[in-house]
Amino acid sequence: MLTLDSTGRIVVWLPDEKHGKLASLHSHSKVFQIPPDPMRVNVVGDLVWADWKVSASEAPGGLERRVVRVYDVSGTRAVLRCEKGWDVQALGGIFTFCSVPSHPQFVFAGHATGHISIWKSDGTGMLGVKRVSKEAITALCGPSRFLWVGYASGVIDVIDLGSSDRWKVVKRWRAHRGPVLSLGVDASSLWTASSLRVYSGGADFKVRFWDGLLRDDWISRRMQDTVETYCDFSPLRMAVFTWNCDGQDPALLQRTEASRSLFASFLQRLDRPDLVVFNFQELVDLSDLTLAARTVLFATATHDVTGRYRHWRTLLADAVERFLGPDYTLVHEDKLVGLFTVVFARRAVASQMKDLASCHIKSGFDETYGNKGSILLRFVLQDSSFCLINAHLAAGKTHPAERQRDLIQILDAASRFPRPGQATHNAYIGGGDGTEVLDCETVFFAGDLNFRIQLPREEVLRILAKSDPYSRLLPHDELTALKHDDPAFRLRAFVEAPIDFPPTYKYDHFSSQYDTSAKQRTPSWCDRILWRTQRKESVKCLRYERFEADMSDHRPVAATFQVMVRTIDPVRADSAYRRTVHDWAEVEEELLQTARRHHPVGQ
Repeated sequence: MLTLDSTGRIVVWLPDEKHGKLASLHSHSKVFQIPPDPMRVNVVGDLVWADWKVSASEAPGGLERRVVRVYDVSGTRAVLRCEKGWDVQALGGIFTFCSVPSHPQFVFAGHATGHISIWKSDGTGMLGVKRVSKEAITALCGPSRFLWVGYASGVIDVIDLGSSDRWKVVKRWRAHRGPVLSLGVDASSLWTASSLRVYSGGADFKVRFWDGLLRDDWISRRMQDTVETYCDFSPLRMAVFTWNCDGQDPALLQRTEASRSLFASFLQRLDRPDLVVFNFQELVDLSDLTLAARTVLFATATHDVTGRYRHWRTLLADAVERFLGPDYTLVHEDKLVGLFTVVFARRAVASQMKDLASCHIKSGFDETYGNKGSILLRFVLQDSSFCLINAHLAAGKTHPAERQRDLIQILDAASRFPRPGQATHNAYIGGGDGTEVLDCETVFFAGDLNFRIQLPREEVLRILAKSDPYSRLLPHDELTALKHDDPAFRLRAFVEAPIDFPPTYKYDHFSSQYDTSAKQRTPSWCDRILWRTQRKESVKCLRYERFEADMSDHRPVAATFQVMVRTIDPVRADSAYRRTVHDWAEVEEELLQTARRHHPVGQ
């Protein structure tokens, strides 16, 4: 047992080995001295790891710095093993240190900048740094195999360290309202209950306990890996359409042939789709503050203040009936200021849809106005669950952090949907209950995502005039780069079909000319359609294209898919589950033994 005060005085209270008693305040003790006022202190193994703040006036170059010092207090004095400093702007301060039993050679430190630094466990130096998030890491814990990471947002990530060069987030959920202040292992559970409990403490004054072995997640993943052995699959033909209309009146579609023929061009090339999903952004002119305010204040789920949504719904219903036939019905529509989602289905498919629910996530203007945000729709077909997202992320070439914040709000939000009934619980994945986005087996993410090409406008235009322009531009596309480079990027696990069409933004209205206004915006692929599914073979993109309707400053984008919908055979599924639980018993014992070596009895 160890105590530390602000003067840097360490007291180590020793166990009574002769009589087999644990350390207590009545035990013999040793006293050590380290520098005063450490910001964070953890005991990892037999070493004391501490972080100090060095003010700008004291630091070389006049920049505020942080310094980590590692001390060995096993002898008669505190021996400095390592001292390492850095500029606060680079890594920020450290909130916590921890070790992971499956990687005993390392100690991990969580930084305010979202970085994790990796150190030699003997305290002799830092090995490297990885950035896992844009937000502050406030807590770390290593129960057995994985590293648990708590954030200032209240989210917890479980990271498979796998190899040193590529870590993988295997589970993420919102644990608290407000920062996660602490993570730890209830070591007694290893010896008294043959389990591994992890606790988290939050700024919401709650302490929660979690299964540190992640049993349900392991079983869910194994069942998903063997899904072909107990499921039958049938194809679902699906089309997804997205368009930012820039507040234009739908009557203006008649002004040019390119706009007039839009829905005929889109719908006539579909081959008897089972589902057609329309996603619109900026149906209301957000620059017209009077109109937008009326919509915010007086619109409801059933009352359309402007008549704009009603006009579009009628236009879409007429187009679907004309070009696809009478066998389609409107199964869902939803609106949020500027956003509009409309879903049509073949009647036979519509009758099979279950757990249909939608919700809104507002962003923009302090998250109350809804001029940016998303509409989310959840449903189940057979034994497959779906989530459709219509999103309008933060705009502007200089606002990438706001776009990432929007994604976190959409994908990491807890309990967005009402809890579904027990009859469909097998349709959801990862041990989820269907209340969160990523509980769904397949997620489609479409809309004006506002990711930009990170090149000057003139250079983009020059490249577009050359041969093979898209392969030259895509490495500079913000979304493409983030998916490749940022392990914490929330769309990293999503897939996008190859882009083989020009940037969809920004055009002059009723023109094929990129923006000639005073702002001269850089052409970019703002309008995108992505998907995520647990089983790669479940979704095949058949076509990904844009259309040339020129009413807006954006071009419409559409994708057609074949999605394999599963039907579970209960007898075969029960047999597969029994085999999986049997296999889990061996894995569980291995994880428990690893943890017990790290957390001996009585600790």
